[in-house]
Parts: sequence; structure tokens; C-alpha cells
Amino acid sequence: MRKALFALVVLALAVPALADDGPLALRAKGEVVGFLALTPAQTAQWDALLATRQQTVPPLRTQLQGIEDQLKTLLAQSNPDPAAVGDLVLQAQGVREQIRAAESAYVDGFGAMLGTDQQAKLGFLRRAEQAQPVIPAFRLFALLPPPQWLP
Repeated sequence: MRKALFALVVLALAVPALADDGPLALRAKGEVVGFLALTPAQTAQWDALLATRQQTVPPLRTQLQGIEDQLKTLLAQSNPDPAAVGDLVLQAQGVREQIRAAESAYVDGFGAMLGTDQQAKLGFLRRAEQAQPVIPAFRLFALLPPPQWLP
């Protein structure tokens, strides 16, 4: 159980680095596959979900950044056009919603391919992530034992 929590913390810290297919991403993917005991068919499904997410989300983030840059430029003017500001705000809102929908489709698709035991393990990790911010406080008052660092 502690190994699983430790792996969760390591992966949470590594999330920004997982944007590429480097060694860290491959190792992290192996951890997920191993922890959830994904079958080869499930791994292939996950690969398809990841590919769809990768094709969808980064271009939307780029589009959002462009809209936000335009908005920043417009707001830096001495007398910005309120209609133009409103239009850009609405555009940004729409792109953010598209990003949320794509991320939700990815997460929902992943969950849908899991069996009952696998869903329980994923649920455990999600609950552990919610508890993670308070763990240091409990350790400070010796209500949780110190971590057992493994070599």
C-alpha cells in the first residue's frame, strides 16, 4: 500500500514531464499498467485515448493562449473596445469548455474500459490524492508514521 502511495506522489510530481514520450513517461505508463493490471487490449485502448487527447488538447491550449494574448493586448490599450473584450472573453470560455470536454472524455473513456477491481484501485488513488495535502500535518503531530523510504 505504501509503495502505491509513493508511486502516486512520484507520478503526481512528474505530470508536467509526461507530455512527451520520454523515458519518464514510459516508466510512468508502465507503473499505471502494472498497478491496474491492464491487459494488452486495455493498454491498446488507453493508447488510442491518449492519442486522441494529444491530438485534441494541445492545439486547443495553443488557441486559448492566442486568445488570452489578444485579450491582454486589448486590455493594455487606454480605451479598449468593450465589445471586442467581451468577444474574446467568450471565445476563451468556449475553448476552455472544449478542453474540459476533451479531458473529461479521456478520463471517462479510461474509466469505462476498466473492470470492477481496476476501477476500485483507481478510486483508491483518487481518494489518496485528495488526502495527500493533509498528510504532512498528520505526520507533524505523529498521527501518521514517517514514510519508509525504500532504496
